[in-house]
Amino acid sequence: MKIGIFGGTFNPPHKGHIRLVKEFTKSLSLDKVFIIPDKRPVHKAWEDLVIDDMRYEMCCLAFKESEYEVSRMEIDRYSDSYTVYTLMQLKEQYPDGEFYLIIGSDMFLCFHKWYKHQIIMDNCMLCVASRDDEDSIYALRSYAFSQFRIYIKEFEGRGIIISPMKPFKASSSEIRSIIKSGNDASEFLTAEVYDYIKRRGLYGYGKK
Repeated sequence: MKIGIFGGTFNPPHKGHIRLVKEFTKSLSLDKVFIIPDKRPVHKAWEDLVIDDMRYEMCCLAFKESEYEVSRMEIDRYSDSYTVYTLMQLKEQYPDGEFYLIIGSDMFLCFHKWYKHQIIMDNCMLCVASRDDEDSIYALRSYAFSQFRIYIKEFEGRGIIISPMKPFKASSSEIRSIIKSGNDASEFLTAEVYDYIKRRGLYGYGKK
């Protein structure tokens, strides 16, 4: 069984997140993908962070296909929310599974700083979404070689897959700013997620 893991703050989950997961699900023929909202984002500031339950509920609205499972395992964990703990927990549940960790290029370029990153690399394939230009791809390949002595050829090396994708129109922080400024963010969010944000007045909606 081929199992994808896609974690993040999802503050909010947007169409770019959905597109990224769909592309990896299709290209890697993943049987199941766990969507895992962070409880305590180790790499990010707390500003404008919506409470855990709301981000979980928005993910459930955004990722509705049968092959996706939105999980509370990090939200409900008492300890800090490190990826290595999540991976080991899933390996216990699926001992025969092949695991694929889906991350963006910005997170990959600091992967050597992740807690117990070598254990992660020993137990799953890293699937990195790259911008579809030569400079971005070269930067990722250079980083993989300098930090891990992994030479990536034809976008795949030992333990790492690089997949070029067109960048999404806006980041989560930019979408929050659009909502806060009173402008329409419907092109970036599914109708269900946007309606959820409106009804609860998240990210300053309706206060402009």
